[in-house]
Amino acid sequence: MSVDDQIEVKKLVKKSGSSFFWGMNILDKKKKRAMFSIYAFCRVIDDIADELENKIEKELKLNLWKKKIDNVYGSVNLITSVERELRYSVNSYDLEKSDFYSIIDGMLMDAKEDIKFPSQKKLNLYCDRVAVAVGYLSIKIFGLSQNEKKYAFSLGRAFQLTNIVRDFTEDLERGRCYISSNYFEKYGIKKNIKTILDEPKIQNIFQDILHEANKYFIKSDEESKKIQKRKIIASEIMKIFYKAIHSKLFKKRINLKQRIKLSSFEKTFILLLFFIRY
Repeated sequence: MSVDDQIEVKKLVKKSGSSFFWGMNILDKKKKRAMFSIYAFCRVIDDIADELENKIEKELKLNLWKKKIDNVYGSVNLITSVERELRYSVNSYDLEKSDFYSIIDGMLMDAKEDIKFPSQKKLNLYCDRVAVAVGYLSIKIFGLSQNEKKYAFSLGRAFQLTNIVRDFTEDLERGRCYISSNYFEKYGIKKNIKTILDEPKIQNIFQDILHEANKYFIKSDEESKKIQKRKIIASEIMKIFYKAIHSKLFKKRINLKQRIKLSSFEKTFILLLFFIRY
């Protein structure tokens, strides 16, 4: 049933404890339902890429989700709550199937072989698939036009570059390193997963990536001025949370043994300031 599906999807979203829930919870009922379905979909396929150890099984399950997306756009009976809620979102907001495929393809990049020291071109492609494509789906739900895709693009890049620094140690434990090989060549650091944590110059790389992320935050700020504020309030809330994480990472030497995050108190305080100023 629809209500049961909504409850199940909301549980998936809330379980993540992310800034997403805080931002999207402010939307009207219809938009929130759609955004929750998008996030739940991302959560499910991300878990496949991260938690399954067998690469063949990962690929099979991710490719199966492409068939499930085809079914979402069709008329067959759907099996899971996430699929049924996605159909509601697709039908309500005319979402592009290619964006869902892009997100899955991003996860397949991880599944086929753990990404290590990618070229800048490959890293950009990965960011655009796993983050920017989510932004493109989101702006349709927010009621933005295709002319306003630059806003989603800039935010997606800023968020993902921030994630790369914040999740660096966790990714290393999974045998991955999303930092472009260009940075290692720039600072003369050996591209070795096992020795990176002992390399002092890794902090220089973090600062370079955070500088790059900041450029995209600034660009998103510029693009946001061209859009009606009420349409992007949810994504702007997410942005202030991400900017706060970015600021924490940027201001000090990053402790590689401790994941940077915001407490509930910090989120509440930031949210209050946001509404005072917005």
